[in-house]
Amino acid sequence: MCAIFCSFDVNTLNKLYKLNAYRGELGYSLGIFKAEAVAVIQNLFQEREPYPEDFISKIGAPGYYYVGHSQAPTTDNDNQHPSVVNGTYLWHNGIIKQSNIPEGYWDTLWLHEKLVYKGYHALSEVDGTFACVYYNNYELMVFRNEISPLYYDENLNISSTEFEGSTLLPPNKIFRINLHNYKELPMSEIHSFDTKENPYFIPE
Repeated sequence: MCAIFCSFDVNTLNKLYKLNAYRGELGYSLGIFKAEAVAVIQNLFQEREPYPEDFISKIGAPGYYYVGHSQAPTTDNDNQHPSVVNGTYLWHNGIIKQSNIPEGYWDTLWLHEKLVYKGYHALSEVDGTFACVYYNNYELMVFRNEISPLYYDENLNISSTEFEGSTLLPPNKIFRINLHNYKELPMSEIHSFDTKENPYFIPE
């Protein structure tokens, strides 16, 4: 399994990591963004080891937003998050049906290339589960389909696991994360898509 956890505050980030640790903690990545520059990526760490709380506590500074991902990887380091395509980044929690993925691809890269080359509407074609944070063209986006969970609060704390004061992100919608004016409007909807198949949906 995988987990996504995001925050402006490193202490909250550490708490969200611990909350999600049961989902996998053998590898991690961390993106650091400048809020005042509308999500210009500042640095990126990607390691095949547990999340280093003592290290992260030393890099905290006002005005930065952190996008973390932890996992229990089963393949080599090339398959660690985030996927990188043409200067864009995708952090993904979920499982895409293997029958959809061409040989030589991993599910996150396959999903990522659909976004980059076909646009947001291509998410309606994806058979599987996904909750993602996506960096493209100096913007951060967040979205999920009906099957994968992702929670958030008014301070733009985000987590794959529910936390105190959080709300489940509405499914099938692309939200821009408004880092520069999040206190007035944390997120704004910019696109929508459909969940291709939800095996847990029971019609009335």
